[in-house]
Amino acid sequence: MPLLRLKEFDPEYRSHLDNQDIKGMDVYTGTGRVGSVEDVLVDESGKFRYFVINTGVWILGKKVLLPIGRARVEYQEGRIYADSLTKDQVEALPEFSDDMTVDFDHEEKVRGVYRPSGLNTGDAPASYGVGYGGADSA
Repeated sequence: MPLLRLKEFDPEYRSHLDNQDIKGMDVYTGTGRVGSVEDVLVDESGKFRYFVINTGVWILGKKVLLPIGRARVEYQEGRIYADSLTKDQVEALPEFSDDMTVDFDHEEKVRGVYRPSGLNTGDAPASYGVGYGGADSA
């Protein structure tokens, strides 16, 4: 089943987040600001799966998916940290567009970028890497 945008799943999602909005939060790696959260994708049960990150000027406005399990949300700072995210990974990630449906094939392309070097889809089961709920499966 395809993933849904947070507002499509629950138009009143802010009420579950103490009326804070995760959209618009800045995203940082160890080297500084890399973009901001444009949206959140959830599965059919409402489990957060991916942040949609607009990389702004860092990678010429490319939108990419950041698995929830690869990020740390700091509400008090209004920031999301993706310490292990590299510019090379972002450049290799498939671009996300607002009109696309994120299905298993797109997710597998995203997972492939986050897999440790030397692994490809033939070396590990499809659930290896960033799995459902953003948790790493090993």
